[in-house]
Amino acid sequence: MRRATRMRKNPGLAEEAKPFDHAQIMRGINARDVQDLIDRGVLNAKQVYRVIPERTFLRRLSSREPLKVPEGDAVARLLRVTGSAYRAFGDAEFARKWLNLPNPALSGRVPIELAETDAGAREVEDVLGRFAHFVIG
Repeated sequence: MRRATRMRKNPGLAEEAKPFDHAQIMRGINARDVQDLIDRGVLNAKQVYRVIPERTFLRRLSSREPLKVPEGDAVARLLRVTGSAYRAFGDAEFARKWLNLPNPALSGRVPIELAETDAGAREVEDVLGRFAHFVIG
């Protein structure tokens, strides 16, 4: 079975994790792979439960049922945004804090909550891109 992520070094850091690809999402991501990301601290359980209800996720985990396409897509989006934040700031702890606090550049909204939708994730990635390239405004 192909792993959901490829880690080079420093397990647990999203900047080292490869997001799920289209084929994996369409096949159905194994809930165990998502739990592994939670266990390693790449994703927070609370974040995952915001896009997949906890009871649903735990049921899929215990029955070894793959995630539905929208669930897998949502998890992949969280992983992508989390990885973008880690790469932009170069500091895992700062990135975690930044993702979980209201941000003036996002009209006071919390970045990780915006990442629950594709449109919101794009807004977050835009702000991260401007930061990474020192663009103000």
